[in-house]
Amino acid sequence: MPDSDRERRIIAIRRHQARELQLKLFPDWPDDRRGAPNDVIRSAIFGVVKSGKRKRVVDMPIAGPTGSAITLTGWRLDQHDADVWLEIMHLARVVKPGEDLRSKLHTLLRRLGKTDGGANRAWLHARLKALSETTIAYDDGRYSGVAGAMLSHFRLDRETGEVVIATNPQLRALWDEITHLNIDDRRSLGSNQLAKALHATLSSHAAWVPMRLDTLMQRVGAGYGRMRDFRAALGAVLDDFVGRGWVRKYRIGRGDSGLVMIDKVPTPTQARALAARR
Repeated sequence: MPDSDRERRIIAIRRHQARELQLKLFPDWPDDRRGAPNDVIRSAIFGVVKSGKRKRVVDMPIAGPTGSAITLTGWRLDQHDADVWLEIMHLARVVKPGEDLRSKLHTLLRRLGKTDGGANRAWLHARLKALSETTIAYDDGRYSGVAGAMLSHFRLDRETGEVVIATNPQLRALWDEITHLNIDDRRSLGSNQLAKALHATLSSHAAWVPMRLDTLMQRVGAGYGRMRDFRAALGAVLDDFVGRGWVRKYRIGRGDSGLVMIDKVPTPTQARALAARR
């Protein structure tokens, strides 16, 4: 075989391998955890949205880590959408991104802590529809483009009670840096969206980096009309976290630009990482 033909074949094989690598399985994690991409839980992709305030958005800027520019088109997603998405990604970690995930509807509802009934089926359908219709666009300085929807597609079979969901393979890269959320802790927070958003953000840091109050409100996507209302709600959540043993102490500085300082209790893995840094 001529050298040029051999080189072309090698290049084709490497491209195929690269494609297979892109479509590799999601990373695995224990069943009592939920894998959450750091870029997602450190941004306002899933926000804190008051009941009845969900709305359609077009190129809505989303606060995220420094250096990132994210916009959403579709629906303003909230922490209830995050619960559904995290559970789906938990089940999908054993299949390749983009492949169909099959589940009985009543099983998925039970995993979400809901009974199987008409109202809850309608609730889940609405959440799956919102996740499938909401698209992420990004600009990281070098690349600018559209990563697609939070879910590729879904369908419900009313006769069999089966739901078929496909994840978006273009979001696979998000899973290279993840946090293992303690799902029991998250569920114990009930319907408190701010508590869930803050729990996820805190969990993704071995040690909390002080952040301005107004920046934190944007970062968790909290829709409070007044900063003093957010301050009060944040204080109540952190008081609860202290009582649960997740936070040793905290302080919220004066004014909208006051620093939020949190002395969080690290997980054993995070504690070892902090000791290694020192």
